[in-house]
Amino acid sequence: MYEDFRANAIKYDKRNKFSEYSGDLSNFPNVTHGFYKFFDPIDVEVDYDGLAIRFCPAGKIAELQDEYAHIHAQFVFATCNGDPVFLNDNAVYIFSHDNDTKTNWEQLADSFDDYIAKF
Repeated sequence: MYEDFRANAIKYDKRNKFSEYSGDLSNFPNVTHGFYKFFDPIDVEVDYDGLAIRFCPAGKIAELQDEYAHIHAQFVFATCNGDPVFLNDNAVYIFSHDNDTKTNWEQLADSFDDYIAKF
C-alpha cells in the first residue's frame, strides 16, 4: 500500500521525494512506523479531493507537533492549506483554523492506512 502511495504521489508530481528514515520513531504512533521508516515523505504534496495535502518528513514532525499543540491531537503528520491533518485514536482528522473545538474536527479516514490508501 505504501509503495502504491509513493508511486501515485510521484505520478501526481515528479518533484515528490521519498527516502528511508533511520532515525528514532519512538515518539511516532506504531501505525506510522512502516510508512516513515521506508517511505519518509521528504518533500511530498498530493491531491486529496481537490485539496493539496503536504506530508511532513520525519525529521520535522516534532516542529509540526509544537506548531499545532493547541488542538490537542495525538499526532499531526500533514497540512492542508495550513490546517493540520492528524491521527487521534487511530482515526485521521483535519482541523480548520476557523474552529476552536474538538467537536468541529472533520474525520477523513478510519485509520492511517485507510487514509494513505485513498491516494
